Amino acid sequence: MSPKVNFEKYCNEANSWLLDIAKNIDHPGRTEWAYGCLKAVMHTIRDRTTIEEVFHFSAQLPIVIRGIYFEGYKPTGKPEKMNAKEFMQKIKTGLGPGNLVTAEESFRVVLELLYEKISIGEMDDIRGGMPKSIQKLWNKYRPMEIEPENEM
Repeated sequence: MSPKVNFEKYCNEANSWLLDIAKNIDHPGRTEWAYGCLKAVMHTIRDRTTIEEVFHFSAQLPIVIRGIYFEGYKPTGKPEKMNAKEFMQKIKTGLGPGNLVTAEESFRVVLELLYEKISIGEMDDIRGGMPKSIQKLWNKYRPMEIEPENEM
């Protein structure tokens, strides 16, 4: 007999992410806006990331969030070439017309959540693979953490 799968647990975990985002965009309860933010930012990061790094990153995502991450993914031609302005425009477009959250706020809030949930090393690997203009934008919301040097 196979073990019972607890889909409710996976859905609750994904919902927890959405509730955190909704709270941090100052619209608690607007999980549809939070979903739009999460999806737009994660798809934009994914599409500018190497295929290998996409899979490394996805291994740390909860199962339902991983499904959102891979929704519509076409690895051909990845990573897409884009600068910081195009990166933010892609987030804005992904948010859709009904979402009142800005691309900048979406990026900031989702980045904060990802750094809480995903290893810093993985997040910094993704940042490191971005063009300098996107790294500069990323650093605006999440400065690189510099580990203290060992003193002798």
